[in-house]
Amino acid sequence: MKNRIKHLSLLIVVFIMMLALIACTDDNKSETVSRGPIEAEELGSGDVKWKDTETTDGYVIVTNEGGKTLGYSKESGVQLIQVDGYAFKDLNKNGVLDPYEDWRLGTDVRAANLASLLSVEDIAGLMLYSSHVFSVSEELAEDQIAFLDVGGRAMLNAAPAASTADTVKWNNAMQAYTEGISFGIPVVTSSDPRDGGVSGIPSNLALAATFDPELVQEMGNLTSIEYRLLGIGTLLGPQIDLATEPRWNRVDGTFGEDPALARDLTSAFVNGVQSTFDENGNDLGWGPYSMSAMIKHWPGDGAAEGGREGHSFRGNGQVYPGGQFETHLIPFVDGGFNLAGQTEAASAVMASYSIAFDDEKTFGDLVGTAFSKYKLEELLRNQYGFDGVVTTDWGVVDDLEGGFMQGKPYGVADLTKAERILKAIVAGTDQFGGLNDRAVVVEAYEIGVAELGEDVIRPRYEKSAERILRTFFNVGLFENPYVNLEEAATTVLSDEFQAKAYDAQLKSIVMLKNEDNAVTSNNSEEKPTVYVPMNYVPHEINYFGMETRAEWKLPVEMELLSEYFNVVTDTPTETLTGSDDREGNPMAAVEDIVRATAEELAAVDFALAIITNPINEGNYFAGFGYDKVNEEYIPISLQYGDYTADSEHVRKESLSGDITITQKASGYGVEEIEEKENRSYFGKSAIVKNYEDVNTVKYAAENMPEGAPVIVAIKADGPMIFSEIEPYADTILIAFGWTVGSGYGIEERALIEVAAGKSEPSALLPVQMPANMLTVEAQLEDVPRDMESYVDSVGNIYDFAFGLNWAGVIKDARTEKYSVPALVSPENKGK
Repeated sequence: MKNRIKHLSLLIVVFIMMLALIACTDDNKSETVSRGPIEAEELGSGDVKWKDTETTDGYVIVTNEGGKTLGYSKESGVQLIQVDGYAFKDLNKNGVLDPYEDWRLGTDVRAANLASLLSVEDIAGLMLYSSHVFSVSEELAEDQIAFLDVGGRAMLNAAPAASTADTVKWNNAMQAYTEGISFGIPVVTSSDPRDGGVSGIPSNLALAATFDPELVQEMGNLTSIEYRLLGIGTLLGPQIDLATEPRWNRVDGTFGEDPALARDLTSAFVNGVQSTFDENGNDLGWGPYSMSAMIKHWPGDGAAEGGREGHSFRGNGQVYPGGQFETHLIPFVDGGFNLAGQTEAASAVMASYSIAFDDEKTFGDLVGTAFSKYKLEELLRNQYGFDGVVTTDWGVVDDLEGGFMQGKPYGVADLTKAERILKAIVAGTDQFGGLNDRAVVVEAYEIGVAELGEDVIRPRYEKSAERILRTFFNVGLFENPYVNLEEAATTVLSDEFQAKAYDAQLKSIVMLKNEDNAVTSNNSEEKPTVYVPMNYVPHEINYFGMETRAEWKLPVEMELLSEYFNVVTDTPTETLTGSDDREGNPMAAVEDIVRATAEELAAVDFALAIITNPINEGNYFAGFGYDKVNEEYIPISLQYGDYTADSEHVRKESLSGDITITQKASGYGVEEIEEKENRSYFGKSAIVKNYEDVNTVKYAAENMPEGAPVIVAIKADGPMIFSEIEPYADTILIAFGWTVGSGYGIEERALIEVAAGKSEPSALLPVQMPANMLTVEAQLEDVPRDMESYVDSVGNIYDFAFGLNWAGVIKDARTEKYSVPALVSPENKGK
């Protein structure tokens, strides 16, 4: 009996302990879900688990035992408070520990708490993403302070040439300023343009040519480390549009046209950007070297009709004649939203400018993505479950009129600015790129209250604030937004990082032809004698008003060429016979060059002609595929020579075009008639600016001594037609994403090193190279890999995943995996 009582007593004790454990567990769970403010202890009392150190940069670092490291400025007025022996920042200066200030709580809890505390004006400030900031320094400019004063906390750094010191000091000055305002919300910065990171990693298309997800993840992580040490917390990228339209001028920013490759590289790069890794390569998830990735441009911008670009209203149309709309979602849904690492999914997406055109409105109203409920709420939010930030591309709520970065209110130009903002928010947009005006976002709220009710619009604004704030908490800005200048100075552009970037550049060079092994391993220290012809740079005044003088010049700096070769080149004439520049000074004409003579060329070992793919008239902002002089649409050509679009494959009626609604009286009253603009370029001719590159190659081929091969190295930003160049070349090398004549960079060195036989090429084509313009016109803008590829004189087929090394055609695990029929989504619809 005693034993039974003892046993029963033991059971009761165990039961009570279990209840206590459950209660404790419930308490802990509620602590991580929601709670009120906690009263602070006397600072420095009891079991103190923190210590502080003032840095030479002027801010204070606080280390918590087993907890988060804090950083704050004494000048901001923020004080520390202590709870359970740990230190926290009292950002709103109320003397208690609010949930959003408690680094022990989860991101979702903290973001929701802070969002609930904010006024409409506070939230409206968070929804701003600044216009381009072209000057950064420790002394904040008046317009920058004005932006911060209205609650703007997302700043676009457009000063990539600024020094590391200036950029770091600018970041720290902004953080100290905002830390003392209201709720102490820090600033997140992004950078544009800063392609290739800081140490010069390859462009996206060049990375795609490596077909190496592991390398791409490493480059993403290298980018993140350098950016965070400059104070940059958000990457406006990567650009992951499927480049299924070969004429589109943003192909070089993508991971190519193949859905499977783009999916894998997107996942790898975003994982590298968002996760912090330890010295053994273990993924730690969000950490001090993590950035938020904003993948772009949802739902894909690569099906551009005729290749026209959405930065101009004349290129605002995405078309799907092959019914492959869903295929363009693969890099997002199966790549960016499906990471192998602990951060799980990209933090944000940037919405495309474009309208998805379809006569049946299969893809919703004919409006830009930022205003489309179908593309944002129905697809992105509901069908695919994305609850991160949706940011517009820059200027979507501005008017179409204007110069640099004119507005792109595609499909909503008839609305006021506030009405456009409200429409975008209701559709699922959270943040507005290039908008500095808080008042108009508040005005949109007031319209929303009148039309929808405050019980609807306040939670919707608050949800956007919550999403935006999550990105701040994820990367630790609320704990420590400051940057250590000494660490930045020793890490950014370090020898180690530049070596890694350079190695990746070498792995991105594609060899397409190598007849008679004209380029092979060369370990000799003796320099060959090489003819490097000059290139003609045509006169140009770009959209920003910057003038490029017409001149003859070397495509690469002589200093770099001379490291590898004894160089023979051409001589520009002293007398210039071309037109005058804006200052009235004469410029070079095509004829103002004296080519190297036969005598000078007699001793050369080979020629190295470095040229650029065909360049069409126009630019991002003024628009490609439109002749401003004659005010007509024209084709975009992938060949150097004359091209008139008059084949059976050229549409006489465009699929996209702005809709004009006119009212016409009829027997039944007033009838509204919709008329679509016809953007056909049938019968028109392209304008290509650099045909002289063909003559450069021809001259080299026709004047080489017997047995001296011609190596053609091409800077390409996408597909091109090789029929005008290939017959004159013994070897063809292609480098994606660097600018000929841009200076003395590691991209140029990598190309020269491969041409010199110092490094073996290993890259593969991430896009098809078309046989001719007939196949370009016949292909469908939304369908991957649907062109006839060029076949060269020795039988090489310039198809996706083709490339040569010194032994011949590359066949390895990469080609086995990706050189298969293109992946398409089974859910495609619409034509």
